[in-house]
Amino acid sequence: MPTGPIPDDHAAGLRHVLVESLVEKGAIVTPPVRDAFASVPRHLFAPNVNVETAYADQPVFIRWDDGIPISSSTQPTMMAFMAEQLRLEPGSRVLEIGAGTGYNAAILAHVVGESGKVITADIDQDIVDEAAGNLSNAGCSSVVAVCRDGFEGFAAGQPYDRIMVTVGAQDVSPHWVEQLRDGGIMVVPIWFRGYRLSVALEKRDGVLESLSASPCMFIPIRGSADRTEGYFPVGNPLGGSRQMYMGMERDDPNHRRLLEKLFAREGQLLDIGRSMEGQFHTQDLSSGLYMFLTTDPRINVVHWESGDGLFQGAGYALTDLETMSAAVLSDGHPDRVMVYGDDAVYDTLIGLIDRWDQIGRPSIRDLRIRAFTSPPLSVPDGHWVVAKRSPYTWVLSWDG
Repeated sequence: MPTGPIPDDHAAGLRHVLVESLVEKGAIVTPPVRDAFASVPRHLFAPNVNVETAYADQPVFIRWDDGIPISSSTQPTMMAFMAEQLRLEPGSRVLEIGAGTGYNAAILAHVVGESGKVITADIDQDIVDEAAGNLSNAGCSSVVAVCRDGFEGFAAGQPYDRIMVTVGAQDVSPHWVEQLRDGGIMVVPIWFRGYRLSVALEKRDGVLESLSASPCMFIPIRGSADRTEGYFPVGNPLGGSRQMYMGMERDDPNHRRLLEKLFAREGQLLDIGRSMEGQFHTQDLSSGLYMFLTTDPRINVVHWESGDGLFQGAGYALTDLETMSAAVLSDGHPDRVMVYGDDAVYDTLIGLIDRWDQIGRPSIRDLRIRAFTSPPLSVPDGHWVVAKRSPYTWVLSWDG
């Protein structure tokens, strides 16, 4: 907790160190974003932590529900990366979904300047009031904080040049699409079968087309969004007391009972003829392995619970409940795969990895994502539709 007034030179020194680290990491790449992070005092938006914590590259949680965080100030690295994804311009009209402490809105307001406008919306009036107070204390009078269901956006301020969503979304809200002008850009942390990507999407003639993407972690959106996604327990395929959780679009108890029955079978570790070390999203944020595997609709992200805490250890599971077989990649066994049932799914997974090797193990940076309001008449070679609960048709391909 803070113990007294913070010397300006101490806070400024810590802020300088943070900015330089964000530049070194590649999170900050443009002068306007760098100037914003160098100018906006984060400690004024985190009055309940000490100044060292305020300028650490970590999230600052501000609200909990039964011990689970429901609001925070995003980690500066992710915040800077998303600000760069947004491609802000002076004079831009911006809607932020998820007010947090108000710090991110202040960063956006600094970049768009006096001729721009930033509206930050949150479903919790207490969070809105706290963010507004922090913005006032920091001398940032150009941001308007409103209490609204973020999934519904804020129609009174449309059309927006940019929309930034700072909460985890299962999908893009049709309200955001409607309120974004044609040619505008939104940045949204979107769920893909257990894998969340911060995707910058440009709206062009009713189609959303990605400009960039990066794995991320965010507190889920609250409100009227019909959220069903999550990590659900499906058994302990590595034996012992470790519980596996699978990222799924929705919870179906009957489906999970079949998965638990499948993973209760004795598994065998088989070689895959190469090493996948470093190719899991917890290890290399640029790896495109999982999104490549989504060419098969039966793929899901899995995590294991261990003595070190929930969701320790990442993996990818290809399951077939018709044949009751599965093949599970794990960062704990980077050169092997755990197989349950017959070899059909194992052969399918090896074939996918072979193809991934053949095209040069593409990076997330090479991933191209499009969302169509109406299904396209055809999908070109090299493109695929990712299985996802959504009113849109999500078509992926590689640019590399």
